[in-house]
Amino acid sequence: MRVGELARRTGVSPRALRHYDQNGLLPSQRLANGYRDFPEPTVERVRRIRQLLEIGLDLDDVARLLPCFAEDGKLTPCERARQRLHAQITDIDARMASLRATRRMLADELARL
Repeated sequence: MRVGELARRTGVSPRALRHYDQNGLLPSQRLANGYRDFPEPTVERVRRIRQLLEIGLDLDDVARLLPCFAEDGKLTPCERARQRLHAQITDIDARMASLRATRRMLADELARL
């Protein structure tokens, strides 16, 4: 299927799909006319990529974790996935603590006004 059809079926822009393809995340072939051609399983692969991006991972992390998905579309108990998701939670916790501290400072300044 061509990139426009893949975009329609996944809800992901053609530009993003080309970006994923250029980063080696999507299997594609070039047709004689230069267009990309994606096999049917790419639809599910795009959904997996989007799932990982939505939880805040970057494309390098996505590339490392894509092999950890089972056929049913769920992450398996893959050690890479476990470690990266744990690290992501740790990062979020640190950002939340920083935001709480910033909020306290803002509230203190507001109270002084």
